[in-house]
Amino acid sequence: MDFTLLGTDPRYPYLKRRLELDGHRLTADSPDQIAPPSWRRGVPYYRDEIYAIENAALTAEGALELIMRRSNRALGGMEVLICGFGRIAGFLAGMLSALGARVTVAARSQTARAEARARGYEAVDMAHIPPRFDAVVNTVPAPVLRGDYGGALCLDLASEPGGWATDAPVLKAPGLPGLYAPKAAADVMAEAIYRVMEEENCHG
Repeated sequence: MDFTLLGTDPRYPYLKRRLELDGHRLTADSPDQIAPPSWRRGVPYYRDEIYAIENAALTAEGALELIMRRSNRALGGMEVLICGFGRIAGFLAGMLSALGARVTVAARSQTARAEARARGYEAVDMAHIPPRFDAVVNTVPAPVLRGDYGGALCLDLASEPGGWATDAPVLKAPGLPGLYAPKAAADVMAEAIYRVMEEENCHG
């Protein structure tokens, strides 16, 4: 099968090699186009549930690496706020907690807060976030956070406009899987592309 890669993405060199090793061709004008998900064009691999789970796990792992590299503290005993409690936040909370960090989850949903508490984390309403943390990680694509929370390392994993409603020294890291682990992210992407196209062929 022929594919066209649209735009630039850190995963693409690895994806190109994977597709070619699997016997596919990369051309400039194939109708089967692969683009970053924000473009909402071409093969909709980003709708695949397995892709969403595996990509979230890679995002959380990349966020953990950034926290370890950019913070001046050890993870053991670190006070970390995670804003939102979707897939990425759930994976990251588990990784941080396993390494000794004390995790607080901020969420609007009572259900999300209940789930966070059931998993052993502190949970607060988004409107009542305590003022001090060592690190704050946002996964919500809306400006819901204010300030730097006592000089915390502020990491934003959400797409624009991001999570901060006020100016703060924020490390923005959208598209983290491709930046942190491009080969693994490319393999996850390739498998999702194949699943989506197989499903489309079955229903075509």
